[in-house]
Amino acid sequence: DAVKHFEKCLSLQPDFAEALNYLGYMWAERGENLERARQLIQRALKAGPDNAAFLDSMGWVLFKLKQPKEALEFMLRPVKAEEPVDATVLDHLGDVYAALDQPAEARAAWARSIAREPNEAVKKKLEAAPAK
Repeated sequence: DAVKHFEKCLSLQPDFAEALNYLGYMWAERGENLERARQLIQRALKAGPDNAAFLDSMGWVLFKLKQPKEALEFMLRPVKAEEPVDATVLDHLGDVYAALDQPAEARAAWARSIAREPNEAVKKKLEAAPAK
């Protein structure tokens, strides 16, 4: 139902950045319609190029598209600019670092995520990550 509502919203207001981002992120989270998700999030970023949620969404869709190097650029921008950093952004950053075989950076990001907001799934990733 959410997809129908977001698409209806976008049919009424095609440049509504929050709807563009939420639909794109929802698809990225589910691993569906990834190219369309990227296009929607790109449009949201045109309206809000420094919006932390939009940057995270773009990083996440690129990660899901198996482009972690490209994702890292987007993931680092809200981490550097926003304080306090959202726990989900830090979790995503950890996943990107893990995909890039940078376990120390992944562990640091996940530890910050847990410190911000306790989460069992993130805790399990942290505990399973190599300590090198």
